[in-house]
This record gives sequence, structure tokens and C-alpha cells, in this order.
Amino acid sequence: IGIAERELHDMQVELSSLINQKNRLAALGLAVSKVSHDLRNMLSSAHLISDRLSMVNDPTVQKFAPKLIASLDRAISLCAQTLKYGRAEEPPPRREKFMLNLLVDEVIESIAVDASNRIVLYNNVPPNLSIDADRDQLFRVLTNLVRNAAQALEQRESEGPGLKEGTITLKAWREGTVVSMSISDNGPGIPEHVQGRLFEAFQSSARPGGTGLGLTIAADLVRAHGGQLWLTSSGPEGTTFMMTLPDRVSELRSGKRGERRSALDA
Repeated sequence: IGIAERELHDMQVELSSLINQKNRLAALGLAVSKVSHDLRNMLSSAHLISDRLSMVNDPTVQKFAPKLIASLDRAISLCAQTLKYGRAEEPPPRREKFMLNLLVDEVIESIAVDASNRIVLYNNVPPNLSIDADRDQLFRVLTNLVRNAAQALEQRESEGPGLKEGTITLKAWREGTVVSMSISDNGPGIPEHVQGRLFEAFQSSARPGGTGLGLTIAADLVRAHGGQLWLTSSGPEGTTFMMTLPDRVSELRSGKRGERRSALDA
């Protein structure tokens, strides 16, 4: 009986080790897939810009070079974070205060490089709206959402040339300590059979060649900020996503028990 118990115990230990190893490999696989997805988007923009640089004069080089450098910097930073953390979870947000409309401008510029000429992107974020968030992570969130919208519009155009001009509109507003954003397009909409699993890894892509990771990454990053990302509407007239991002909650105010203030109150 003792020998049987030891063998059973050894088998349990070995099985537990195999399960742990499988879980680590699965986590690493998801992490690599996430990085590969975002890195592909960033480097795709950088590659297109560099192609244009080879055909332009010095004034245009000065215009495009900073954008190329910014794209490469984000790619390098993303790789460094993965090597540092080595797991599926993203590093905690490194929050800072900044004007949201300037970040939206950067997102639009990066997408506009490879978007169809028949797609117009609108930044309707108020110029005085500040937000408390991780700038790089929010850039990734918005890039994934806007790029998905642009690709849906381009797919619609390839299937039916001569359709109305495609538009993508970003809006934002503040309600107390929460910033809300909407990202809308007038594309063909998301198929109903996909809508129920939009934010599941490898499950949500309705586009040939898509990985089904963009919305998963975006939702994970928004949740890390304590916010939410969801599909508001989708149909033949277009698609709208909504996102909320609350400010950081700081320490209790001295002398006022139970009352908290946001980081932007400081």
C-alpha cells in the first residue's frame, strides 16, 4: 500500500508540473500573439512612411521622419515590456495627465498613412479635455479600434465601389471623474454571429487575415485602467464602440473621512 501511495503521489506531482508548464506555455503564446498583433500594426505604418521618404524631398522628410521615429519607439517599447514581464498580462498602466485630442491626432495620422483616400477621419475631441491614463496603452487601444473601422470600410469599398464616402469619428467628453469616448464609423457593421464573442481572443475576427486579437487587447488595456469597452450598436448604417476611463483615485483628503478625489483634482 505504501509503495502504491508513493507512486500515486509521484504521478500527481508530475501531472501538476505538466499542467503548470502547459499553462505557462499558453500564457506565453497569448502574450506573443498580442505583441505580434500590435507590432505588426506599428511596423506596418512605419514601413509605409519609410517608403514615402525615399521618394520625397527634404521638406517632406522633415515632416515624416518624426512620425517614423515615434512608430519605431512604440514598437521597441512594446518589445521591451514583453521581455520584462514575460506573461500574458500587460504591465500596469503608467498614468499621466495629457490632452486627449493631441493623442487622437497621432492615432489618426498613423492610420491615415495606409487608409483609403475615400476614408475621412474626424477628431471631435475638445481641445481642452485632459485625461489621466497611460499614453502608450491608450494609443494602442484607439489604434486597434480605428484600424478595425478603417479595414471594415476598405473591405466594403472593395466589394462595392462607388459607395458613399467612409467616415470614422472619435468623440470624447468628461462626466465628473470619468472620461467617455465613442468611436463610430459608417461601415457595413459587424456580423451578428461575431458580436457575442467580440472580446474573446482569436474568436472575433470577421475579416480575412485578421487575428481576432485587436479588440481583446483593447478591452484588456481599458480594464487595466478601471474602465470598460463595449459595442454600442452595429448594423448596415455603421458601428459604434463606447469606452469609459475613470481618473485615478488618490488618497483620502485629510480631515474629510470617506471622501476621495481624483488625480485631476490635484
